[in-house]
Amino acid sequence: MKLQSQLISYLLLGLIVVGLSVGIYEWGLPLIQKSQLGSTVNNIQSQLTSLAEAISSVAQSRGSQTITLNLPKGSLNIYNNLIQYSFQAPIIYYNPSISVVPINYNIYIPCNVNNTISIPSSGYNSIQLCGIPNLIVKVNSSNIIIQDVNNNTLILPLVSTNNVITQYFDFNINVQNNNVSFIPQYNTGISGLSYYPECLLSAAQLSGIIQYQVACRPMYNPQTGQCEWIIIEPAGQTSTITNGNSVNVNLQYKGLNVINNPNSTVCNQLVYYYVQASVV
Repeated sequence: MKLQSQLISYLLLGLIVVGLSVGIYEWGLPLIQKSQLGSTVNNIQSQLTSLAEAISSVAQSRGSQTITLNLPKGSLNIYNNLIQYSFQAPIIYYNPSISVVPINYNIYIPCNVNNTISIPSSGYNSIQLCGIPNLIVKVNSSNIIIQDVNNNTLILPLVSTNNVITQYFDFNINVQNNNVSFIPQYNTGISGLSYYPECLLSAAQLSGIIQYQVACRPMYNPQTGQCEWIIIEPAGQTSTITNGNSVNVNLQYKGLNVINNPNSTVCNQLVYYYVQASVV
């Protein structure tokens, strides 16, 4: 409960900003176009949500599953840990100024601040990552020190490092030109809670293009300290053009990898589960 209560103010802010921005854009759409596009969007979101749930199911069951999609004219592509579908929309549906619109999840912590810190010649420089008071990073001439909830501390060498998991975010760290940049990749999920799905469906409006992305994220178990992460691996045919016809996405569990003492302030062990995805 304490862990969840620490998130409330950030979650409410993210939900209010996203909800109001999407609502304002939808309210302003011409009624007929809004109705037609809304029906299409709801259908797409339902299908891609089922795909996201199937990826998690395949990892849990160590099995395989084929999902049939019937999507409007567009493109479907599978990348490393990402399935992306894009189509041309006749009008603006999502606010283009919002880079991530959550679809199958309600809890979202935005990170819109500059997470760059300069490397000092002596002593330490420090910032609050994503503006979160209890997520602090300090940098000196040789180390990166991240302090998270409950004073959990991770000390890293002063080099670029991907997938550093904290309670709130997974970060890629880029060290370049005497600066250290923390680039948030995903919100960290909490295991065992239905409102923290492992694989997320998000949307974005890129001019006239609506783009959907299915990606999986690290899940943290606060009772055991173990983290799990489903990784989508492209295999076989990885792209196709959709045109309202049936497209099958094949999902196949391919194994796991256990990392002890991972780069994390909260995970004492990280288990990667690999699920191969292909268009068939």
